This record gives sequence, C-alpha cells and structure tokens, in this order.
Amino acid sequence: MSWSRDRGSVLVADLVLGSAIVLIVAAAAATAGLIIDAGQSSRESARTTAVAIARGWDPAAALERGRRLALPGSTVSTTQNDGLVTVRVAVQVSLPRPFAGRLIRPVAVSVDVPIAPYRSRRDG
Repeated sequence: MSWSRDRGSVLVADLVLGSAIVLIVAAAAATAGLIIDAGQSSRESARTTAVAIARGWDPAAALERGRRLALPGSTVSTTQNDGLVTVRVAVQVSLPRPFAGRLIRPVAVSVDVPIAPYRSRRDG
C-alpha cells in the first residue's frame, strides 16, 4: 500500500464545494422567505383595510389600521370607484446578498373589495 501526498485533497475539495452549495441554497431560501413574508403581510394589510372601508369605516381610520398591519416603510393607498374599494400596499424589501451588499426588491399588492350595500352605521 503506498501513501501519496494528494490522498486527502479530494475530500477537502468536496467539503469546500459542499459548503458553497449549502451557503447558496441557504441564501436563496432566506431571500425567498423575505419576499413571501412581505407579500403575505402586504396582502393581509390591504385586505383588512379594503374590507373595513367597504363595510363603512372611516377611510382615515381604516388606512391607519392598514399601516399598522403592514411592514415598516410600507405605503398604503386607497381608491373607490364603480362599487369597489381598491387598496394598494407597496414596500421595498432589502434582500441580503452574500458578497455585494444589499439588493432592494419592490413588493406591491392590490386588493379589490365590493362596497357592501348595507353598510354599518357604527364607528370603527
């Protein structure tokens, strides 16, 4: 049996390559998670705000509630026309990049809710 100096180099190369693959997959999963979380949070905020306005809440109070539900830095806007309340929530998501700083990705969600024909007269 002869021993050579390169005997362990293949193992080291495999370990380095495996570590790089794990790092890339982890970064991709974290990035996808941030975008999905921003989309779900924005959708919930937009839906809650649109339903509140469609049911007769004061639009300013409903927008304030929507801003509290959205991610920090989000913009929440609303329009009403043709029997629909449309609420749009937009946010800039800062994504980590392993070697080149940060990348900004916009996420925007728009929700339409029909205005209720029998609106509540209660205050929100």
